[in-house]
Formats: sequence, C-alpha cells, structure tokens
Amino acid sequence: MQQQNNNQNMYDNQGPNGEIPGKNQAVASLVLGIISVVLWFFGYSAIISVILGVIGLVLASKSKEAGFDGGLRTAGFVLSIIGTIGGAFFFIACVACVGMLGIAGIGAGM
Repeated sequence: MQQQNNNQNMYDNQGPNGEIPGKNQAVASLVLGIISVVLWFFGYSAIISVILGVIGLVLASKSKEAGFDGGLRTAGFVLSIIGTIGGAFFFIACVACVGMLGIAGIGAGM
C-alpha cells in the first residue's frame, strides 16, 4: 500500500507537459551505466567507461534532486557505480600489462 502511495505522489508532481521531473535524467543515467559496463571489455576504452560512469552518477543524483525516485534511477545509479569501478580496474590492468611488456622488451622489435 505504501508503494502505491509513493507512486501516486511521484506522478502528482508532473510538469506542464505531463512529464515527470527527473525521469529523463534517470533514463540517461541507466543508458550511460549500461554503456560503461559494456566498454570494460575493449581495453583502453575502459577510460571512457569511467567517464560515462561518472556522468551517469551525476545524472542519477540530479534525478533524485528533481524528485524522481523510481527503479530507473536506482538501476542507473548502480550500473554507473559498477561501470566506474570496473572500468578503472580494467584500465589499470591494461596499463600494467603494457608496462610489463615494455619492461620485458617484447614491444621493442616493432
């Protein structure tokens, strides 16, 4: 019953166009979170994953400030956190691997 009241209160705050404040930011946060998780697996594009994850976190927090507290915002927030942490880990791992190859002299013959 409490959930139903929360949803009804959330939809009472609609703007003049019938849009729910913060919903577009929540959707953008979710999309950026998904993209940031996918970009982990492409080597140096993991740095882009970190950037998109941070932007997704900012959008999720702005969505909450605007009054939207739905599942889209929560999913976007969680995926953005995972994308940021995972992207940073994979980027550091790629840099370490390239550094080790450089130390071993494997790339010197190119």
